[in-house]
Amino acid sequence: MPDSSRPLLVKRGQCPACRRTSTRRLYNEPLDSPGISRYLQEHYGRRVERDFSGYEYELAQCGHCGLTFQAQVPAPALLEEIYDHWLPATEREAVAARWGRDDYRYLAEQVQFMLDHFRVRPAGIKALDFGFGWAEWAKMACAYGVDVCGAELSQVRIEYARLVGIPVVDGAALPQGEFHFINTEQVFEHLLEPGDTLATLARALRPGGLVKVSVPNCAKSIRKLLGARNFGALSPGEIMPIAPFEHINAFTCDSLSALGCEAGLVPLRPSLRKLYNASSGWMEAKTALKTLARPVYRHLYPKSTFVYFARPA
Repeated sequence: MPDSSRPLLVKRGQCPACRRTSTRRLYNEPLDSPGISRYLQEHYGRRVERDFSGYEYELAQCGHCGLTFQAQVPAPALLEEIYDHWLPATEREAVAARWGRDDYRYLAEQVQFMLDHFRVRPAGIKALDFGFGWAEWAKMACAYGVDVCGAELSQVRIEYARLVGIPVVDGAALPQGEFHFINTEQVFEHLLEPGDTLATLARALRPGGLVKVSVPNCAKSIRKLLGARNFGALSPGEIMPIAPFEHINAFTCDSLSALGCEAGLVPLRPSLRKLYNASSGWMEAKTALKTLARPVYRHLYPKSTFVYFARPA
């Protein structure tokens, strides 16, 4: 049974991105409200055995960088419980069953873009898959011959990565100036200290290196929640960018750009030639349309939350 003697959540009193204290409460709702309770039981397959009475789902917003974040976040024991027990090892099988050709093609395109950007042999590129989950990106990079390693907190996922041959390093003790490229896919929305983490990754880059940050865009979800004033009014897709306990940082294009700036990084606008050169699937109409539109939306449209940040050379 879970230990009920320790607090389940702890308070973040300052912005986790820029460390300013000029924050305001944006929204709050009891964590044991019907809408949130229903979400937790459905999303985690009824593995949640905690009583959250007395705790709140609270969204705050930073007046400096604009980040929206959950002010009450899981304490270390609850965090471990979420990622190693609420999200079971069988999630790996669910990912494998859900992923199709387009998902793996998408990963391959990103790896090919990385190779085209640096213009060196794959074995000459040192890459880090940070917060690798089930190591899908790392496995793809490894298949291309890249010298890739990974960092992750979940012990279950670390064991899986080692099983499939991905070296695992300590994400809190990365060597400075080591990596050409750092991949973070759906990671920064989960982190207790995203600002400190990105600064650490920036120092681990070689001059001219890239860190990819891809996170959910919360703009639509926040608008819907503030209008409805009821978590239960959100659809599963609308919940995802602001999900309790997991997606504790909610980014927009502007707040993501501010996060990179705080870490001393500059956004890179990749050339369309390199992006299209890395893509495939042009002979299928639906795939071709998506392949044609994605680089424009991601890198020319100003509201995307998929950004390559560069460490100045």
